[in-house]
Amino acid sequence: MDSLLELNRVNTAREIIRKKIQNTGRNSIYDLTGLCGGFEICEENLKLIETYVGPAIFSEKLNNAGLSHLSGNSKIHNAVCFNRTSSAILSTIMTISKSFEKLVHYVPEKPAHPSIPRSCKIFGMEYFESDSLEEILSKIDENSFTVITGATMDHKVVSEEIAGKIIAYAKSKNSPVFFDDASGARLRQLYGESPALEMGADLVVTSMDKLMEGPRAGLLAGNKNLVDQIYSEGLKFGLEAQAPIMAAVVTALESFDLNNLKNAFERAEKVDLSVLETEKVEYKKTPTGFIIKNPSEEKLIETALKLLENYGIVTITAAGMPGASKNIRIDFCSKDAERISDEYVINAVLNSLK
Repeated sequence: MDSLLELNRVNTAREIIRKKIQNTGRNSIYDLTGLCGGFEICEENLKLIETYVGPAIFSEKLNNAGLSHLSGNSKIHNAVCFNRTSSAILSTIMTISKSFEKLVHYVPEKPAHPSIPRSCKIFGMEYFESDSLEEILSKIDENSFTVITGATMDHKVVSEEIAGKIIAYAKSKNSPVFFDDASGARLRQLYGESPALEMGADLVVTSMDKLMEGPRAGLLAGNKNLVDQIYSEGLKFGLEAQAPIMAAVVTALESFDLNNLKNAFERAEKVDLSVLETEKVEYKKTPTGFIIKNPSEEKLIETALKLLENYGIVTITAAGMPGASKNIRIDFCSKDAERISDEYVINAVLNSLK
């Protein structure tokens, strides 16, 4: 979809949200994106969110909490924060493009998040993407930078077996491995999979607002030398997280509780979607909710905007950034999901589709 049309969609969704809150308050909005995030900062840290004082304090706390969250080893790994996961990816590819000619990207299901191919285009890196293990292995060599997506935009999770094979093969070819684990760092925990750094990835990035209550920011961790180079490049272009974001990320990391995800996981398993089958609506269950698929992109967007205007349900399809998946994803991991029933959500989806 054209970028200006995407922006128009985002602005339309924002106007609907603004009017609903003005008319009926925040409780009339139910953010079911799985990206609702949060921005909690304790009183002590509020006094430190200054341009230079803040990063001096929060960088150390963030490194410790970030490595703990991603199972990093403080002897060989560092963790830093960017203002977006896409910013961390952009800074990584900007740095890597100086040493490698191409990027080889495995995704559990195409397409990949647009931030990776778009960054490659900016810095002139050859880009190859596939969901076939054989194709990916055939493309990896000493001139390639290898990327693995831990979970797709629609929450399809990579298997640890496939990820392990790619990492091992890339290592044999001296190709560094970057794990794009935006939501996967937590989703894969639900399935008992190993953290990316423990599997041998050189770098991993995860989103602080995906399936956890943190701000929209990207946590990058991995090999100290690589992380330092990437962060240094990011600083030149203002891609790094500022003190308020760093403070909120520290809070989110230190307070993260996997049980909240487990509760959403259990609800998603139990939700009865038989009425969707009766109405011939194509859907797919996800680890923490379900997805409506198949209608045209225009129909999905129209439905998502009706969901928002008539029922207060916020989805990525309506309010997400340009390039995000257009399938309507309902995610039960947000606090707002606790305030509405499964029946309310399903009836809202059916009526909006009609």
